[in-house]
Amino acid sequence: MSFTGTLENAAKRLPGIRTAVLFTFALGLTLVGILGFAQLSQAAPVSLKFDNGRLSMGALLRDQTILPAPDKFPSESLPVPQRTDIELLGTETDGELSFPAALNTGAQFPYFGLNNPLDPNLPIPATFRLNEPGLTGTYDAETGAATLDGSIDIIIITGPGTNFPLPDSLDDLAAPPLGLFARCRVSDVPVAFSTSGRFPYAGQPFEGGFGVNGALSTEWMTVVDPVSENGGECDRVHLLTRGYGGIWLSNGIVETHFDRQSPPGCAEDPLFCPDSEPGPAADISSLRLIPARRTVRAGKRTFVKVRVRNSGDAGSGPVAVRLKSSNRKVRIRKKLKVRVPAGSTVTRKVKVRVGSRARGKSRITAAAAGKRARAKIRIRPAKR
Repeated sequence: MSFTGTLENAAKRLPGIRTAVLFTFALGLTLVGILGFAQLSQAAPVSLKFDNGRLSMGALLRDQTILPAPDKFPSESLPVPQRTDIELLGTETDGELSFPAALNTGAQFPYFGLNNPLDPNLPIPATFRLNEPGLTGTYDAETGAATLDGSIDIIIITGPGTNFPLPDSLDDLAAPPLGLFARCRVSDVPVAFSTSGRFPYAGQPFEGGFGVNGALSTEWMTVVDPVSENGGECDRVHLLTRGYGGIWLSNGIVETHFDRQSPPGCAEDPLFCPDSEPGPAADISSLRLIPARRTVRAGKRTFVKVRVRNSGDAGSGPVAVRLKSSNRKVRIRKKLKVRVPAGSTVTRKVKVRVGSRARGKSRITAAAAGKRARAKIRIRPAKR
């Protein structure tokens, strides 16, 4: 039976999934006081919808159209409608943007089809997911300029899951559920979306108010190799994803400029320096890992916070924070790049995966701009 035929038969047996998000707010006023309430009241809910998008990864997946996505996944034979755009939900407070990962689940991201370099008639389904804590950034109402920083996972679907049609998880809501499929996850891709981005795609300030008639773009030098989930065959997927790339997302704009040349050099863009350091007027004065100690059960995931302080009079360029785990069974991304405004502190959450067979402890080390920080993770045995 064909892949799409199997999916069609399974979809008829899948129950509908309803998403319920409940917000609660109580007792806080007596704790934060009148001033805290006044500051909280300034936060306004906002949404950011993208109806056109492009993705470029490595040499084989260059300038792929990802939005608008098809309304059926991944072929029209599967009778499960899905959204065709991306809509982010968050808040805006005095020009500061926050789009928490908890509010932007798989239901906010469609499945899009990448052109298969070996068979143009067989698209490669893929999708995005936000990592904790989500995306944060800024918006200038006068100029229309905006930024969004954080990290995402890029997930490539390779076929039905190991136990299809039973999903391996229902934690990730999407239509159809992501847990149905074998997949390859490219984790913690750093993104620094900007309306002034220029490689490999050109951004554009919003002209109709926040999120209207504008475009954000981001780029990266390389990504980690994909990891198999639910039986995903990933041995060759890394050949598609490895190398420099970027994403372009727009509202109301259909066309963009794509730079087909090699990535710029270090002199043109600090992001592509082997070791990005802050400019001469910046001063990276401290680097911390929070918490300094944590106990985690084997087979679970946790997070550490990387906190970078810039005491200088000017904003830094992309500061490369190198991360390392002393335990091979405890995995963490190797590099994180952050831009730190003048006189500010930037905190980023980094995912830590503790293997089911991990034992003992792990020392997490961070290094950036001549500063070092450490954190210890104690590992408890997995429950039997």
